[in-house]
Amino acid sequence: MKLVIAVVQNEDADAIVEALLERQFRATRLASTGGFLRRGNTTLLIGVEDHEVDTVLAIVRERAKTRIRQESLQGAVQGAAATVFVIPLEDYQRL
Repeated sequence: MKLVIAVVQNEDADAIVEALLERQFRATRLASTGGFLRRGNTTLLIGVEDHEVDTVLAIVRERAKTRIRQESLQGAVQGAAATVFVIPLEDYQRL
């Protein structure tokens, strides 16, 4: 089992969660802030079986978009489409 932690831009969160639900994945959605520009984002916690990780990552890749987050004298600063962590999980239960 794995815990997929996906930090995504707020603008992409709804589309990602909808796509996950369409494929029967459940996600816990948390408001979060961080990164270079200190912008709000959404952190998704998704517990999955090992063989489902690639499917979840594909959903995030399809739905997350890279955007220009700030213009400066040095040029445009792009925010990452998503930052994803995949962590081994000893147990996962829905009660």
